[in-house]
Amino acid sequence: MAQADDNPSADYRALYQHTSDALLLLQDGRVVDCNPAALALFECGGPQRLPGRSLADLSPLQQTEGVLSARALADLQADALRDGNRRFEWCWVGCGGRQFWADVVLTALGPQHLCAAIRDISARKHEQLVLYLALLADVAGRRPAEQTRHLAEHDFLTDLPNRVLLLDRLTLALAVARRRRSRLALLFLDLDRFKNINDTLGHHVGDRLLQEVAVRLRGCVRSVDTVSRQGGDEFVIILPEIGGIDQVAHVAAAVLNTLGQEFVLEPYRLNVGASIGISIFPDDGADLDNLVRHADLAMYHAKENGGNGFQFFSAEMNALIVERAALENDLQRALRERQFELEYEAQVDLASGLPLAAEALLRWRHPTLGLLRPERFIAVAEACGLMVPIGQWVLEQACREARRWQQAGHALAVAVNLSPTQFLQKDLAVSVDRALAAAGLAPELLELELTEAVIMQHGAAAPATLGALRQLGVRLAIDDFGTGYTRIGHLREYPFNKLKIDRTFIGDIDGAADGATPPTVVTAIIAMARSLDLTVLAEGVETEAQLRFLTQHGCHQVQGYYMRQNGWLDSLDGLLDGG
Repeated sequence: MAQADDNPSADYRALYQHTSDALLLLQDGRVVDCNPAALALFECGGPQRLPGRSLADLSPLQQTEGVLSARALADLQADALRDGNRRFEWCWVGCGGRQFWADVVLTALGPQHLCAAIRDISARKHEQLVLYLALLADVAGRRPAEQTRHLAEHDFLTDLPNRVLLLDRLTLALAVARRRRSRLALLFLDLDRFKNINDTLGHHVGDRLLQEVAVRLRGCVRSVDTVSRQGGDEFVIILPEIGGIDQVAHVAAAVLNTLGQEFVLEPYRLNVGASIGISIFPDDGADLDNLVRHADLAMYHAKENGGNGFQFFSAEMNALIVERAALENDLQRALRERQFELEYEAQVDLASGLPLAAEALLRWRHPTLGLLRPERFIAVAEACGLMVPIGQWVLEQACREARRWQQAGHALAVAVNLSPTQFLQKDLAVSVDRALAAAGLAPELLELELTEAVIMQHGAAAPATLGALRQLGVRLAIDDFGTGYTRIGHLREYPFNKLKIDRTFIGDIDGAADGATPPTVVTAIIAMARSLDLTVLAEGVETEAQLRFLTQHGCHQVQGYYMRQNGWLDSLDGLLDGG
């Protein structure tokens, strides 16, 4: 009897080649082989056009229900590798651009190997679509009012309740809370960094992100809660009948957690956070307007604290925000009405005992609050975009004062602090050059001071900006040294002339005079600065013990209250009393 030919692999290969189902073999998510039916279904012509592609490359960006194809396919493939197989219906895009529907079975062949069996079901889908449209037309004929109302009350992009429906539901929820004497929470949410995404990647990416945010927010709340889009990147969540504040905090934390996870919007991978403000009925307001306003204020407070966090409203916070808003308005008027003025603090050379320079210190003579120091208003000026014009006024005024000193026979340089916003200006060197020219001041008589934080924040851009300033001939000082993160190696890379020791370290010197351990930080900074050939100045010198210690350890210059009170500046004859 003749023996039958037993070659199962040949049989399987023949089946693979001749079956009417399209078959794709995947390794690590990429097509490594395909059968003729797959080439025909995807209309790819030659066998070289499918290998190397992912299933997402053969799909539209989104499926009809709005889910992102790439994310859904990643989950389906992971499920198939874990469970052995996964079956689903999918919309595909062929090599020629034709879209079609297919029934798909993913089968695991190994740890990273899958086989996708794809069968065209476009005809059946078309019949379903025709039936769906017929039903839709029937509903439209019978219930046009309901459709019109839905469109009027829901956001067109996310299909979340809009402002109109939110106010209606909030009014109803407040009525229930009053009747049952229960508490209600209102969460006002604003995305962090959303404007940057819109501006750099385009509004179409921003819209897709907002849609995904809406989906994630729905998953964080109960069915009785309301998630609403107010417009832009602002969302509001109503939490009726809360059990306690801890429950609200839990929801806010869950929202931050879900929005903190990466958004995959192929080909982009985006990271955003959110700032959330929370108001509670009846604690933070007994009516709708106050609850919304207070949650909004709390949200801004959360954003000012760095974002990606939540903040409950409080009366103290409201007072601070009201004061801040008033300061913003007053700052605008202060610029127009020239309410700012400068005081000057001399910088004295320890070797000669002579004043060599003076630092310009900004003050605001507020019409009702009196003389304000910078710590009271600088942060507000930075936040509302006024620091550049204020800083420019300081620069120009200080240069004019220094020029006046020269004309009076005192060869004093003037030191001016640069804010972080000023240092960001692309034309900073041009602005400085114009201020010098307008005052007729020699560049070497102007010293610009920057903190460690400003330098480190601007990273790779800092050397170019500092180099442009040095080319003008001005001097550069690093201010408040020891409070930031500047490494010694970095100091060699920057063209500084002077290093100023922060006053917090100088205050420790008095204890050493009473027998305590000398402040090694101060001595180390002095030694380091001298080794780098930098002039070292100590700020905030107020006692004889501090002055003696600094002199003994080689500090070059000092600045502070002690010199004015003890006659070191008598030769200036009131020259620095203000300008």
